[in-house]
Amino acid sequence: MSIDHASIVGVGAVTAYGWGIDALWSGLKSGVSAATLHPDLGDRFPAPCWFARVPEDPRILDRDAPGTGSTRYQQAFAFAVDEALADAKRSGWVPGARVGIVHATTRGDLELFRARYLAWDTLRPRRAYVEQAWTKPSGDVMVRHGFHGPSMVVSAACASGLHAVAVAQRLLTCGDLTDVIVVGADVGFDGEEMRLFASLGPLVHDAPPKEVCRAFQSNSRGFVLGEGVAAMVLTSRPVASRYVSVLSSVMGNDAYHPVSINPDHAEMLRIVDDALEMAKVEPSTVRYFAAHASGSSLCYDADAAVLTHLGPQVTAYGLKPLMGHCMGAAALLDTVALSRAYREGLLPVPELVPGADAHPQLARNPQIYDGGITLQVGLGFGGNISVVVFGADGD
Repeated sequence: MSIDHASIVGVGAVTAYGWGIDALWSGLKSGVSAATLHPDLGDRFPAPCWFARVPEDPRILDRDAPGTGSTRYQQAFAFAVDEALADAKRSGWVPGARVGIVHATTRGDLELFRARYLAWDTLRPRRAYVEQAWTKPSGDVMVRHGFHGPSMVVSAACASGLHAVAVAQRLLTCGDLTDVIVVGADVGFDGEEMRLFASLGPLVHDAPPKEVCRAFQSNSRGFVLGEGVAAMVLTSRPVASRYVSVLSSVMGNDAYHPVSINPDHAEMLRIVDDALEMAKVEPSTVRYFAAHASGSSLCYDADAAVLTHLGPQVTAYGLKPLMGHCMGAAALLDTVALSRAYREGLLPVPELVPGADAHPQLARNPQIYDGGITLQVGLGFGGNISVVVFGADGD
């Protein structure tokens, strides 16, 4: 099957580093994790706990602003999308006849759902009923900008962001859309979510990220939870300036276990091969590997298998030690970061942890990002796997 190449022409983000892509980029370049120690989140949060939480900003948040929602989730969604659209227009992009949204998330707006059951007196019932729908943030974008879709939600656990890219690329190829806004959003985690996930093992809330999440390094225990929204404008139409092209995208499932990765990695490597074949790229020409890099031993084995499969010329990296694991937004935040890396010529990766043994192909501290082919992998609960290949159209 032939799938059209698509270009990323605009990006936006809201993370624990702050509101906006520049805040994310500055935070990544600093090498300092976005996670901080929170002593007073209340409810059922552990106290204190390490958490890369999106801050409320009264200069940006207006709870009564039309079309932006009343929660951090919805307003961060609106901000990141509007930022990506403005960025795309500066690049010379003009909206086509059918602009749609593919929205990736794992849980929807947990803070709003929690309020529905435990803080009823804080809600406006009619507004809350509408806002609890997963389709509401995208619907607001459609109204604000006069877009007509289609619009949909994709949920494939932590692979959701790359699944959304793959769905978007296919909608462009089939002509259902002229342009698509791809959004990964997970903001609003509560204490129950943190404690339940921690019971599985990989989420750690009582230690700083450098002690917990060490992508491709020894003594890695898992990850610190993060929140975020990533948005990007994807088009297959000519645009004067672009960040990078999506050469191919493939989705699959290892059909093994609800929360574990098949240790033979056979299906995952098949998906990698399918993505390379679809992109007409030889493994030996891949320069960078944007790994899932959650910090767990299962994920390390999976990422290392892909790295070995691609070859010794590949440089690997993972950004979860800096951003935290932002769940449904995680993969797309990685994509937005690598898009900026292509433009800036810089890869702002975490510094090596002193004393830790590192994989020989792990990126050593921030380095020049000289383009070429990048392969990104997303892994999610339920066996979900997605692979996207990025590069210039001539690569």
